[in-house]
Amino acid sequence: MTIPLVGIILFPLCLLLWMRPIWMLHILLLAGVLPASAALILGGLGVQPAMVPAMAFMSFVLLQWIMGVHYPGERTVMALCLPFILVVGWTLLASIIMPRLFMNQVMVWPQKSDSVGGRVLLAPNFGNISQDMYLVINAVFLVIAARFMTRTDVRLDRLYRTFLLSGWCVVGICMWQFAHRVAGIPFPDTFFYSNPGWAVLNTQMAGPVPRINASFSEPAACAAFLSEILFSSVWIVLQGYSVASAKWLVPASAMALVCTTSTTGFITVAVEICLLPVAALATGAMKLLGNISRMIAVGIALLGIGVLVLVTVAPQVVPAAQFVFQSTAEKKDSQSYQDRSQVDRDSMSLVAETYGLGVGWGSNRASSLLPGLLSTIGLVGVMGLMVFDWKLLRAAMGARKRVSPGPERLVIEGVIPALVARLIAASLSSPTVGFLDFYLLIAMLIAAIARIDLLCMAARASRPAQLALPDMYAQVARGHAMTETDRPQIHA
Repeated sequence: MTIPLVGIILFPLCLLLWMRPIWMLHILLLAGVLPASAALILGGLGVQPAMVPAMAFMSFVLLQWIMGVHYPGERTVMALCLPFILVVGWTLLASIIMPRLFMNQVMVWPQKSDSVGGRVLLAPNFGNISQDMYLVINAVFLVIAARFMTRTDVRLDRLYRTFLLSGWCVVGICMWQFAHRVAGIPFPDTFFYSNPGWAVLNTQMAGPVPRINASFSEPAACAAFLSEILFSSVWIVLQGYSVASAKWLVPASAMALVCTTSTTGFITVAVEICLLPVAALATGAMKLLGNISRMIAVGIALLGIGVLVLVTVAPQVVPAAQFVFQSTAEKKDSQSYQDRSQVDRDSMSLVAETYGLGVGWGSNRASSLLPGLLSTIGLVGVMGLMVFDWKLLRAAMGARKRVSPGPERLVIEGVIPALVARLIAASLSSPTVGFLDFYLLIAMLIAAIARIDLLCMAARASRPAQLALPDMYAQVARGHAMTETDRPQIHA
């Protein structure tokens, strides 16, 4: 057992702040930008840094629950989480049954394909157990965090600002690594890449241009996170929220994303730009269409000016930029793209071979999200997730319309674009979205919906009392008038 430097920092910090669970959530969001490092190494397995504050948070809240502590929005939270809980139950059951039901009948890609170099016959394996453990931790954390954050003393907007701060951290690490790759400035590789369970691609080049992966295992993962930050920041800026860090985070995250030279990031941003008018129409904010047009125009103008300045100052950058553009455009012809596409085709074929049931969670590893889900949890699990997503999105849109701009609405406006961006990127180049910071964002969204429900219920409850007060005064006045009328009048 080894404790890297990240663990030396996190373990005492979480122990010191254990009695303040909300601080654990802030630490988790910041630790979520270190997925390629480890807080604890057990053999060949590394514990992700975000797991430390998550376990500290859950231990404290569960202890409170045992002592009888309840939270105000529990009913709404459980109603929204019910489809996801059912999907998790189906996933755990299928991970036990399906590998035995279809054993030696289908070929799958194992979790660690490097050791075998190809597909193997389906059989129960340790991947079923390990992936089930991660799923249970993520699901329990999601429900507990959502229930906890319905407390009135929890500032959801501060959590969202910490999420934006994590984006600034990644931007800073990108610039630091770029300076290291170009100018030789010292960069702590052992701090950021201490997890032995990850194959870190931190020396890749796009021709003469270094590909930046920051604190992530590969440039595509870094680009996925930056696109999440970018889409969230753009949307709240368009909505007119006065979050100072978000305005400057838009160009900063865009510049850092370009440094990754990731096709996944570029395609995700392109899809996000196409979704902006759709989101404006869906939310009924027609005035945003003009803001979107102006933002795109300003972005194109700034990009053009930047290109002209760069070409004038450093003309040697032009061939490098041409190479990056050409390699991005010809991505489909690369061997890595062909290999990933073949893995996805093999995974999709498992759906028909298992009659839509899947091979079980942890039995197959695809290259992108949808083939990975369909091949493991089957049509039943994917349909359950679609119900959960639709129910959550519908509740969020309804809650957004019922309140004026404020902390809860800011969280809804900022978290939904972030989740959409993460799912788009995962649909391109990631088999799962199993990081704890992703589940914390979902919990923040659910908690914001539940808190808006509580506010609306409190407003409805106070309205009859406010209406009854004028009625009482009116009845007293009428009674007084009748008394004065019946009283005999004495004239002088």
